[in-house]
Amino acid sequence: MSQPDAYMIDQAEQLASQLRLNDGKSGYVEAEADAYHVYVRRKFAGKQIAEWDGVPVVWHENVGTHKAAKR
Repeated sequence: MSQPDAYMIDQAEQLASQLRLNDGKSGYVEAEADAYHVYVRRKFAGKQIAEWDGVPVVWHENVGTHKAAKR
């Protein structure tokens, strides 16, 4: 698996901002070469985004507290 480029990482930060996941506790977005992975602590209350900037978004809900805080 190849590493994401700087553009993908920047877009992952934009997606996290759009989903309001920038508090460091409720979840985060991780960029990979072929998709964005969204990790959230609870079931996401809003509409789940299927793709961002033409790249698929994979959702992981109800992850543990440490995983959601990316520890």
